[in-house]
Amino acid sequence: MKIGLYGGAFDPIHNAHMIIAQFIKEELSLEKIIFIPSALPPHKSVFAAAERRLLMVQAAIASNPVFEYSEIEIEKGGTSYSVDTIAQLKEIYRLPRSCLFWIMGSDNFADFSKWKDPDLILELCHVVVFPRSTIDFHRSPVEYRKKVIYVSNAPLIDISSTLVRSLISDGRSISYLVPPAVEEVIKSSNLYR
Repeated sequence: MKIGLYGGAFDPIHNAHMIIAQFIKEELSLEKIIFIPSALPPHKSVFAAAERRLLMVQAAIASNPVFEYSEIEIEKGGTSYSVDTIAQLKEIYRLPRSCLFWIMGSDNFADFSKWKDPDLILELCHVVVFPRSTIDFHRSPVEYRKKVIYVSNAPLIDISSTLVRSLISDGRSISYLVPPAVEEVIKSSNLYR
C-alpha cells in the first residue's frame, strides 16, 4: 500500500489543498492520502484552535473515500515536527520507505534544511514537492533538491489560507475557495473574524 501524508496547519483547509492531494494521489498511484493537521507548527502561527482545524479537515474530506485524516499531532499536543509524525505513522502502518510519501509545497521545501532532522525525513519516506507560485522549486536548497520527487506538472492554484482568512476578516465571500462544508464550519464557529 502506498500512502501520501499531507501535513499542515490547514488554517483553514481550502480547495487548492484538495485539488493538489487528488492530483498527487493519481500521479503517484497512491492508495490514499492522510491529512494531518498540526497541533502547533514550529514555523508559523495558527489562528484557529487545533480541534476546529481538524473539524474543517474532516468536513472537507468526508465525501472522498481515498482521503483520510489523522489526529496524531493534535493528540500529542505541543509543537509538531514532521520527522516525529512520519516515524510514528511509518511504525503504525508498517510500511517501508518506498510506500510512504510526505507531501509539501515548494514554499515549505525552501526552508526544508531548517526543519528538524531533514536527512532522517528523507530516510523514512519519499518527499514529494508540488509547485507554489510564491517560491520557485529551483531556488530550493540544492543538497535536497535531487533527493525529492518534484511534481512539476501539478496544477498551480493561487489560493492560500492567508487569503481565505483575509477575505473573511474583510467580510467578503469565500465561496469557491473552500469546500461548502468547510465554509459552514467557519460560519458556525465564527472563525477568522
